[in-house]
Order: sequence, then C-alpha cells, then structure tokens
Amino acid sequence: MTTLPPCPDACSLCNSPRLVLHRWFDVRELEQDWKTGLGFNPFEKLDAGETLYQYRCLDCDLRFYSPAICGDGKFYEELSGRFAWYYEKDKWEFDTAIDLLGDLPGVVDVLEVGCGQGHFLKRIRHAFNAEGVELNQGAVAECRQQGLNVSGVALGELDKEFDMVVAFEVLEHVDVPSTFMLQAIEKLRPGGYLMIAVPDPDGYFSETEKVLLDMPPHHVLSFSKRTLEKMAEVLNLTHIVTKQEPLRFAHYRSYASNFISAKRIESAHETFVQKLIRKTIGRPLHALTRAVDRRLDNLDDRLAELALAVTYQSAKDKMLGQTHLALYRKF
Repeated sequence: MTTLPPCPDACSLCNSPRLVLHRWFDVRELEQDWKTGLGFNPFEKLDAGETLYQYRCLDCDLRFYSPAICGDGKFYEELSGRFAWYYEKDKWEFDTAIDLLGDLPGVVDVLEVGCGQGHFLKRIRHAFNAEGVELNQGAVAECRQQGLNVSGVALGELDKEFDMVVAFEVLEHVDVPSTFMLQAIEKLRPGGYLMIAVPDPDGYFSETEKVLLDMPPHHVLSFSKRTLEKMAEVLNLTHIVTKQEPLRFAHYRSYASNFISAKRIESAHETFVQKLIRKTIGRPLHALTRAVDRRLDNLDDRLAELALAVTYQSAKDKMLGQTHLALYRKF
C-alpha cells in the first residue's frame, strides 16, 4: 500500500463516521491464491483495483470492505458447480433454527432468503408454509424440481408478508446491510421474527491471515457478537438471543493446519557425501529417501490426527466455532 485510500464517510450499518482502516490485501496475490486454491480467478470480471481495503466501525464493530466487490449469481453458480460442499445439507444453524422455531408461538409462514438448494426448506416444509428466494438460478431450478416454493426474484421485489424471515450465511454477502435488513423487516408481519446466521469474526479462523471465502468477492461484511446486538438498536428490533456454534473437529483440524507445514526443501546442489552415494549405488540419495519420506509423512499425519483428537475436547472450551445466529422480533 503506497498511498492511503480515501476513508468512507460513514458505517454502512449504523452510519457512524468513526471508522478505522482494519486490513488490506493485494488483489494480484488474491488472484493467484484463488487460481491455486479454488481453480479460477473471480477478479477477472470485477473492477477490484489493486488493493482491497477493510474498515471497522468503532461504534457497532461492523467490518466492511470499501468499495464492496460483490460476486453475482454467475459467481455463485461457478462455486456451487465446482464444489459439492458449497451448499451443505447439514448445518449447525439449521438445527438451531428448528429448535428455536419450535418454541415460537404463531409462526406459520416462513421465508428463507438465499435458500441455496433448499436444504433448510426441505426440513421444515411439512410443519410450516415454507418459501424461499435465491439469486443463483441454477439452485432455483433444483429447488423447483424438488417441489419447493422458490423464486429467483430479489428480496425487495417480493410482495408478501411472513411470520418469520430467515437468512443463513447471506448477510455477509451484501454491500449495504441496513438496506437488506430493512427489506427483510418490511416482509414481516407485526410481531414477526427475523433470524440471521453469519460467520463469527472471533471464531476459530480469526488468527488466519487470509481466508479466501471470507473476503471479496465472496464475503464483504463481518459481524461480531457486538455488531449483532447493536443491529437491534439501529433497526428498532428486539434482540431475543444470540447462539454460538460450538467448535467442531473439522474446524479444529482446519485451525491447526495453518500452523503445520509438511514441506521438505531439497537442495539444488549435491553435497560431497551425496555424490559419493550416487556414484557408489548408481542412484541419487533423494531417490532412496523418497519412499522413507512418504512413510514418515503418513506417520506424521497419523500422529497429528491423534494429537488433535486428544486436545480437541480441551480446545472446545476455549475456542469458538465458525457461525453465530441471532434472533430478533419486530415491534
């Protein structure tokens, strides 16, 4: 970063001018990381500039990128088409939402915003009048083939009211959170409920330098627990509860992998001993040691898994999982 970028005028959630520059990333490095890790470069069709800048609001703690570089429907079709794991069938927030729904009186009509392939809608379709909206047209087609009531319109274009609106891992993808939230509140009947699940920036990946799927063009916003609580005040909602996903073993393994390197560096020049061995046995030393290295790598992997399994229970009490969920009520 050679020059300081112009700071946004105000927070896109609470409108506070008290902003600080939080982080910044080189777009060229991100392009290479995407190609290596995910197989394509989403920045080719985006005007992202040379650097991504993330800001943090000192009043509501929202972290946001400016300018917000958001992926479109085609971008999400690319991701979901390449990776079967993108739309998970079983999520912690699905189970948590159903537990909460069972205790809420008067909820009949439920709208899910950004319903993906409809995994949550399939769970609740027999107990509630469940409907969804989704911008990924490929996912909309899949939902309709399964008999789910899903449309490809934007939330603001929907002309109906509901007892509950839910959005799982959606809010972090939009450029202006207050606009999205106000549209969701507008779709609620008086006394209706709004449920939001988003990644927790204080979760297990908080110490990782770069998480590609937690920055543009995938995620452009980040909501801490403080932000979720402040959002109720800003939008005139009653905050009922915030639930935190426990640390799962998959999370813990991912966290640990950031601190473990299995790379071995081979010298480009033979030492005297290596030359002697090559001339004596007719093969270079590294050819003999590769098989041993593979066995050692396998042993290292098994020992690492054992160590993770042993320490996981202790880590669960000290580390947060990936997602948290907030439940609000409209006055």
